[in-house]
Amino acid sequence: MRRSLGLYVLACLRCGGRLRLIALIEDPPVIQRILQHRGLPFNLPAGRPARAPPEHLFLAPSLTQVVDETDSA
Repeated sequence: MRRSLGLYVLACLRCGGRLRLIALIEDPPVIQRILQHRGLPFNLPAGRPARAPPEHLFLAPSLTQVVDETDSA
């Protein structure tokens, strides 16, 4: 995030000191309780499903032609 957004997430916003990761919480009910306790939103809209790649990239004539080089006499 530092390179893309210019935001150093391991720096304290108050003093600029280095922060340490002390826990990684992955259990959704626990995350919901923590966010609710902090007064933060926890009901986010569902993400969109992944889409298929654009077909025009795969149907380009230069990529679909087969060249037989064994008949070079």
